[in-house]
Amino acid sequence: MFRDSKFLHLYEKLSSRWSSLKSAGVKLSSSLPGDPCCLIQNDEDLEIMLDMMFKPGCHEISVSIIDCGSSSSGSTTYGCSRTSEVLSSFRREWSLDVDKEVDLMPSFCDHRDTVLLSAGWRDLIKEIGQKFVGVVEFREALSKLAIYFGFEYDFIKNDKVRVSAACRMKHSDLACPWMVHGRVDHLSGNFYIRQLTNSHTCGASVLKMKHSRATSSLVGKLVIEDIRSQPLKRPVDVASDLKRLYGVSISYTRELGWEWRKQKPMHLETTLHHLMILDGGLMLLGSQIQRVRHKGCLLAASAKDGNKGLFPVCFAIVDSESKDNWYWFLAKLRTILGNDGHSLAICDGNESNGMVLSLPNTVGDDRNVVFISDRNEGILDGVAKNFPLSPHGYCLYHLKQNLRHALTGIKGGFREYLIHLFGMAAYAPNEGSFNEQIAKLKSYGIKKVEDFLTNAPKDHWACAFFPGKRYGEMSSSLSESFNSWIREEQHLPVTQLVDRIRVKIMEQLSARHEASLKWNQVVCPTMNEDLNVSFQTCKSWTTSKSSVDVYEIHCDPSFSVNIAKRTCSCGQWQFKGFPCCHAVCAIFNSKKQLNLYVDPYFYVSTSEVYSKSIFPIPTLWKPAAVVNDDTILPPLSRKPLGRPRKKRIRSNGENTRPLKCSRCGKIARHNKKTCIEDLRISGS
Repeated sequence: MFRDSKFLHLYEKLSSRWSSLKSAGVKLSSSLPGDPCCLIQNDEDLEIMLDMMFKPGCHEISVSIIDCGSSSSGSTTYGCSRTSEVLSSFRREWSLDVDKEVDLMPSFCDHRDTVLLSAGWRDLIKEIGQKFVGVVEFREALSKLAIYFGFEYDFIKNDKVRVSAACRMKHSDLACPWMVHGRVDHLSGNFYIRQLTNSHTCGASVLKMKHSRATSSLVGKLVIEDIRSQPLKRPVDVASDLKRLYGVSISYTRELGWEWRKQKPMHLETTLHHLMILDGGLMLLGSQIQRVRHKGCLLAASAKDGNKGLFPVCFAIVDSESKDNWYWFLAKLRTILGNDGHSLAICDGNESNGMVLSLPNTVGDDRNVVFISDRNEGILDGVAKNFPLSPHGYCLYHLKQNLRHALTGIKGGFREYLIHLFGMAAYAPNEGSFNEQIAKLKSYGIKKVEDFLTNAPKDHWACAFFPGKRYGEMSSSLSESFNSWIREEQHLPVTQLVDRIRVKIMEQLSARHEASLKWNQVVCPTMNEDLNVSFQTCKSWTTSKSSVDVYEIHCDPSFSVNIAKRTCSCGQWQFKGFPCCHAVCAIFNSKKQLNLYVDPYFYVSTSEVYSKSIFPIPTLWKPAAVVNDDTILPPLSRKPLGRPRKKRIRSNGENTRPLKCSRCGKIARHNKKTCIEDLRISGS
């Protein structure tokens, strides 16, 4: 909650947190100092509460939510406080020790969620044994399901007793397995589904928005009640309502007007356009301090593939994390990438330092490597010397922690508000939005903030001024994934550590190669899921054509898309490297192939990197090691006192979990073994 929050936005957040709430019967009240019960009924009441929250001496404001519209007797009360716990999880199999950076770019083009009347069509056919009242009802449900998801199907069998249908892409190169078969039960007369393969592998690029199954009879059933109440309604208004309410695009012929006046079934064709958002490959370069006798630091380079999976490339073990070692490692990385290295890199300058670089691009364009790191001196110096032409961005997560540390002494709520403004400025899609957020940040006249911004050039962290492609990456949290992946191997000696990592990489390459062989679509499966979300978002929007490649997307608010330049006024296409929902809407309405406007970086073809396997190294007949003057021995070191650390050292200002004593229940710097609190009740 911030000072510019609105009452309507508060209702939306509460409804998303408690799905059982009904906005028509919800009352909000807050407990302020001096007034235990204050109703919150409009923006003015909310503004008063927020002003009190930022005043000195106000440590807590309790908000009570009373659901008067609950179906049960009485009312249901929910409680919330000013501080909320943020839980984050990584999308893949590696869990991180740091909070995942929240993408604030969509907040600059926040769309109102619209629930279409066709939302219930997605579950019309869902399981074997499902019952329908006759074969006609089943055919109608099948048509609505295909229209909703945008796929075409063909009948294999279709008569009064049995119906079999399969995806139209079944006999193509995509070999989509979707099919359904059912028949009528002669005793009851009901229609039952006997076989169902309810999964598609044909991808989003083949989906349709103008659907052949949107017949005149189906469209007539959707609009018949509306036409009866408004008999003078024009066909163009009906087409507009179908687009807005059902997300179905229809066109009509010249004879439509005559048929309309004769009140005959209309012949309207609909099309469903399905969208594709593609994901890219990223390479990760990182370091991890080893918790073994000889210590040392492990530097690693990995990649993020088109399906958002980490792909380790190389690793090395050095004596310490110094400028010389980072320079040497980055020089080796430059040799590996060669002249065709086109990638995105993320670096972290803690003990768990890391970089993420994209896989070498197969199209041979002229893009440079893009690095994202915290401001570790070794990484900054090594990147500048080995990749002088590569854009270098700073990790937003660590910048926020550094700003939080710099604002020590300022009240927690106001300090978090300033950090939020800094994050909004970093995600601002254009210069105007950036200047607006920076002006708010500087308006409070805090010298620490101005000094911090002076030491962090905006072209290294702000999206509006960054010279390269970041592919949606704003933080170096991905570098923690590799460290988490080898967490169990960190305690091993160097030789065993190297062999364990080799085996893990070997197994991972083999498993992912087998999985990628089953991908029939053009785009990786993970991003194909996002395409379905974008399709549902934009299918009710309309477009206006300005020129050959320029379109205006009519939604709330409206946007401008230039297909040729691959830009959208929301900024997400440029920021993430693949079409946003506005761009997808424009591309489909332009009748052009969506795949042509997607960077090959996100294609399934990039999974060919997994075809290069790592060969086993058997120990049988292995020659004995010979120690001579050319053998590099481990550095001499002294084991420090105490238990070796296994967790990374957190950066300045980074949040830590408070320690709570299980004996006295207090938040303190002790546990139950060292607790000396007197648990006796006073006066007893």
